[in-house]
Amino acid sequence: MTDEMRLYLMESAYFDVDQSVLTVGAGMGEIVRITTTFALLRHPEGNVLIDTGLSKENISASEEVWGTSENRLTVPLMSEGMDIPAQLASVGLKPDEIKYVVLTHLHQDHTGGIIDVEGATFVCQRAEMEYAKQPDIPAMEREYQINEIQPDKLKWRLVDGEHDLFGDGKVILIPTPGHTPGSQAVMMRLANTGPVIFAGDAIWTEQLMDDMFLPAICWCASKFCKARRELKQFASEAGAKFIHPHEPRQFEIWKKSPDYHT
Repeated sequence: MTDEMRLYLMESAYFDVDQSVLTVGAGMGEIVRITTTFALLRHPEGNVLIDTGLSKENISASEEVWGTSENRLTVPLMSEGMDIPAQLASVGLKPDEIKYVVLTHLHQDHTGGIIDVEGATFVCQRAEMEYAKQPDIPAMEREYQINEIQPDKLKWRLVDGEHDLFGDGKVILIPTPGHTPGSQAVMMRLANTGPVIFAGDAIWTEQLMDDMFLPAICWCASKFCKARRELKQFASEAGAKFIHPHEPRQFEIWKKSPDYHT
């Protein structure tokens, strides 16, 4: 185990979406390619995945696993080598070497790879797990796949509010309810890069830093705006940079695994 923290950003899949999915009411008819990014953090006390991206079954059978463009906003584009086992192997790790999996929320494009790291401890907000079991909005029902989440089988740590993952102040979970009831972001204090916040879908893309925009998939617009505003304030006070999980320019801004940030 390394003595310094290393942050690897990995691309699980990408989607071609109408711009208005990212910014409701703006950009209709413009197609944008977005990434679905998950992260590996190598911490002295254990390896952490932040989200897991999509199921590797999407490589060959996305219509069966995900659905079609007739019943989803878009469909994933995923190729060989984008699954968790392959990406971990590229940095010298095996799935059973993951200690924690922190889920920013439990939508299908963030939980699909759970099956590859079932021996880990999974960490999410209690409010998110409770809602995932009984979502009350049709658009949300399709996003939660209980068969992937496996709440009664896997080892879950349900947290309430802000949480220090290792107790050393280096990995802090920040509640950001709005996109979903139990969404959370993850702040990591890297030695050289400085503080970075993996925003989860509290702020999908850099464009959504603009308070005038809302995404198409949103449990509560009012709470989304409040959480975004508070997270930006938190980042400002901490001097933190944002990683947005669906940013089209992700790997122009940040290094892509197997390169890493320290």
